[in-house]
Amino acid sequence: MVCPAPEPDPAAPSPRRRGRPPIHLSLSLNLVMPSQFFAEDGDGPAPGERRLMRAVLKDALALLFKYDAARDPRGRRLRAEAQLWIESDEASWPFSFVNVCEALDLDPSCVRARVARGRAAQRARCRPR
Repeated sequence: MVCPAPEPDPAAPSPRRRGRPPIHLSLSLNLVMPSQFFAEDGDGPAPGERRLMRAVLKDALALLFKYDAARDPRGRRLRAEAQLWIESDEASWPFSFVNVCEALDLDPSCVRARVARGRAAQRARCRPR
């Protein structure tokens, strides 16, 4: 006796396909426009974006100071990335150092000068006598 194959239930959900998400989801998840980070009135970033920008700046500064004297490859890489970000004058993407400073009402050159003084002071304290 041969058992017939069960017929698919038309009400059952189709099995989940693997791979890339549908194009409409892919675009909505991966495409970030600079206008998405600014308030509708054009007066600068909305409060949530300001908090995010402040967190990005705080993280870069923390990495720079934490790994200032790092000798391991990971620490040196993190310090170099943070330093390159702070030294960059690029303004073409929303979270560049210059744009973050502008959104937070900070002067980039003053922030850079204060960071340099802080790192010099930290090195002086850590240097053996």
